[in-house]
This record gives sequence, structure tokens and C-alpha cells, in this order.
Amino acid sequence: MKRIFTKSVIVELVLLLFLVLCTLVHLTSNKIFTAVLITGSAFLISLLLKRDRNLPSSKRKILTMMIVFGIFYVAAFYVLGLSTGFFNANVRFGVKSLFTYIIPISLTIISMEYIRTKVLIDDSTVSKVLITIVGTLVDISLYLSTYNFKNLESFMALLGLISFASIANNMLYTYISARYGKDPVIAYKLITMLYSYIFPIIPDVYVYFRTFLRLIYPLLIYSYLEKYYNHDYYRERPKELRKEIITLVVGVLFVVFIIGLVSCRFTYGILVIGSDSMTGTIERGDVVLFNSKEKVIEEGDVIVFRRDNIRVVHRVTAVKNINDEFRYYTKGDANAVADDLYVTEESLMGKVILKIRYIGWPSLWLRNLFK
Repeated sequence: MKRIFTKSVIVELVLLLFLVLCTLVHLTSNKIFTAVLITGSAFLISLLLKRDRNLPSSKRKILTMMIVFGIFYVAAFYVLGLSTGFFNANVRFGVKSLFTYIIPISLTIISMEYIRTKVLIDDSTVSKVLITIVGTLVDISLYLSTYNFKNLESFMALLGLISFASIANNMLYTYISARYGKDPVIAYKLITMLYSYIFPIIPDVYVYFRTFLRLIYPLLIYSYLEKYYNHDYYRERPKELRKEIITLVVGVLFVVFIIGLVSCRFTYGILVIGSDSMTGTIERGDVVLFNSKEKVIEEGDVIVFRRDNIRVVHRVTAVKNINDEFRYYTKGDANAVADDLYVTEESLMGKVILKIRYIGWPSLWLRNLFK
């Protein structure tokens, strides 16, 4: 057993070092290269580590459950898309996408989970940590070509949607592989990672909703497995189970509510003030809450509107109805002159109903890093 542990750790360290170097030089942004690297590594590991783990009889049941979880995950995005809209997939399903994306990604997933199962034979903490890091890097490598990381949005996508979410998911994959083998993880990953290359339309889900779902979903799966398959604790203590469920639901709903406000796609939205044009009334670094369904806009109201893809918060100085078109003339309270252009209902986002002081400064500091 000690010999197997030494071999697996050496294999993981070599693979980890190689993946780090490849990631740093952006080589792994090529999905075909990633597939060749991981598949070749899986072949070498099969020669070095020939022992297999004895899996429990519940393996098939866990496989079915993970398929259901994967389908539900994809369905959740498409249900959200009913309210947020859809866009055409960047990659159309066809022969080219099959050989450029679908087959390389599938090979990468299958080979990575084969490697994970092999190195977890010794069931040591070191192996679990190392293979989780390796798996995270492999997941990140599949997304690197999608983002350029030159602005805040791309950085947040890397930090949240890719990095943190990949860590959370790979912790779950290691947990499942150590107990039930590679098949449940492979099935789940194929479903959740390939749908965007197969379906012609993709839900236009706000990036923070996607990030939150990818972060919280592994926790829900882990909790389900741990409570219903591995322990009798909660069967004997139903009150404790109810408390944990209520706490989790309340926490999830609260985060969803905050993300909904930040997305500005529903009735209420929040916006961080990044300029000094309203100084005296609304300071830079403040956050404003606005109502997008407010139809009655009067002189003196503070509104949020779009101009050249920028969200602006200014005060209405005059309202005119010309040829059944409402025109709102605006000015920043700290500006010497009024705005050059008027605001139409098409570009109007809503009416400011609340101001919260100072809490927007962390967001501004982050944005300044990318200027």
C-alpha cells in the first residue's frame, strides 16, 4: 500500500507541475492539446497503477442519481432563460465542433476521472488534495480561451465562475470518486459541460447567477449524499434535518435576491455610483436602489438610464410629451450644465427610491484595478 501511495503522489506531482506550466503559458487553452495531455497521462498512470478499488453495490444507484442531478442542472439554466432570454450558441453543432470541442472535451473528462480514481486507491489526504488541484486546473484549462481577463467582468468570471466553482466541483468529484468510482462523475460532467456545444440556443443567464449555481450545486449534491446515503444521523433526528434545510433555503434565497438586484433584470436593481456628477445628493461609492416598473416620472425625480452602454444616475429637470413620446431632460446635481441628450422610455431603466452610503467602494476599487 505504501508503494502505491508513493507512486500515485509522484504521478500527481509531475502532472500537477506540468499543468501549472502549461496553464501559465496558455497552452491548455487549446482543448485538443488538453485532451492529448490528459489522455496520455491516463495511459501512463494505467501502466504504473494497476490496482482497482472495490466499489459498493450502490454504485449504480449513485450513477443514476448523478445523471438526474446533471439533467436538473442544465434544466435550471433553461428555466432561468425563460425570464432572462436566450442567445444563439457561439459554437454550432456539426462535424467541426464534434472534432474541435465535443470529442476533445469528452476525452479530457473521461481520462481525468480515470486518473482521479486510480490515484485515490490509497485513500490518503495527500492524494485527495493533489488530485483535486489537478482536476481544478484541467477544468480551468477548458475555459481559458473563452476569457481575456483584461476587464473586471472577465476577471470575475475567472475568479468565480471558473476558479472557485471548479474548486467546489472538484472537491465533490474527489468525494464521489473515492467512494463510488469514476462513472457517476463522468456522466455528470458530460451532461453539464457539453450541452452548450450541442444545443442551438443558450440561456442568457447573468454571470453571477451562473457562478452562484456552480458554487452552491456541488454543496447540495454533497449534502444529499452525505445525509441520505452515508449516515443514519438525520434519519434519527428529523428536527435537525429540518433546521438545516430551512437554514440552507433561507441562505440560498437571500443570495439569489442579492444577485437579482445586482443583475438589474427584474423589478428592482442596485447600482454603484462611480462618478461625482451627483455629489451633494449621491456620493461616489454610494449604492442606489431603483424600481424599473415605476412609470410615473416627474420633474425632480432621480432616474437611472442607459447612454452608450453606460448606466447613468441623474436628476430629471423637465418632462415633455412630444408626439406621444415622453422625453426626460436630465442633469447631474454637481454638473454645471444639463445633459446634451434627452432620455426616452426605451433607455430609461427606472426611478431611484433608496440610497445606501459607502457600501459600493469595494466594487469601485476592483474596477480601478482594470483601468
